[in-house]
Order: sequence, then structure tokens, then C-alpha cells
Amino acid sequence: MSLRVFVSSWLPFVECVLIAASVGCTVGSTRRDLLPAPLPELSRVDPGVQAQVRGRYETLKRALADRAEALELASAFGQYGMVLQAAEFFDVAEPCYLNAQRLSPDEVRWPYYLAGLYKSRGETDKAETSFKRALTLQPDDLPTLIWLGRLHLDQGRPEAAEPLFTKAYMLAPRTVAVVAFYNLLHLL
Repeated sequence: MSLRVFVSSWLPFVECVLIAASVGCTVGSTRRDLLPAPLPELSRVDPGVQAQVRGRYETLKRALADRAEALELASAFGQYGMVLQAAEFFDVAEPCYLNAQRLSPDEVRWPYYLAGLYKSRGETDKAETSFKRALTLQPDDLPTLIWLGRLHLDQGRPEAAEPLFTKAYMLAPRTVAVVAFYNLLHLL
């Protein structure tokens, strides 16, 4: 590997770390606590996906450089993580969600999306912890109740799933997913 290729492959990572280290923060965390969120190597994805990832990465870089408020920066990290997760760049999406969660600890989206990422990677303990964090923030969140309940069923723990599906059923008794899992639970 030539020096030029090596340097160009690490430049986005170094750039992100230097920008993040150079500015302060107001909510939930200091920017020195933030994890690097580099631009991944994009050759394996379609040009349209590459453009979306690059666009979100540029938005994040601008937010860091402009010393954006914590909630705006959390949104930039989270949205970058979302597009990375959709493109299955899970290892780069994870620190984005962790940063978003640190910057905006009361926002339910970031632990919810992080839980989905962990579930996709088969890290069920981490997924459960993140889903529970999301429910702490928003106890009546129907998608979180369903996904955490489903995770418990997948783990062979119907007793842990039962209160979640019961609550979901009480909140939305006509929702197809709720009815399906509620009934499945009662067949077990």
C-alpha cells in the first residue's frame, strides 16, 4: 500500500477526531468524550448510497466545525449513524449513535436505533439494554415494546415478553404486529 493510499484512508478519521477535540459542548457530554465517526470505505455500495453517506458525513463535519449546539450535533451524529446502519456499516454507525446519546441523553431515538443495530449484529444483551433505555425515556413507545418483547421471545423468555406485549396490546389493540405477537405469546 502506498503512503498516499494509506494517508487518504485515514484522513477522514483524523479530520473528525481533530475537529471534535477542538470545540466545546453544552449538553450531556463534552466533545472530548466523543468517539471517532470516520467515513468508511464506500466502494462496496451503490453510487446513490455513497452520495447519501458522504452527504451525512459532510453535514456532521460542518456541525463539528461550526461548533453546533449539542442537540444539533447529536442529530448530525444520529442521522449519519442511520444512513450508515442502512448501508450495513454497523461498526461506524455504533459510535455515531453512542455520541448522539451522549450529547442528547433524553432523546429516545438514539438508544432505540442503537438497539436495532445491536440486534442486527446478534448482540442481544446490548440490544436489550438499549431497548430498556429507550423504554425508560418513553415507556409507552409501541415499536420499542414490540421489539423488546420480540427479542425476549427469540431468547426463549416468554415471561419477560408478556408484560411488554400486554402493555402494547392495551395501547394499540388493533395494530397487526401487537395482535400477532400478543396472540403468539398466548400460544406458547
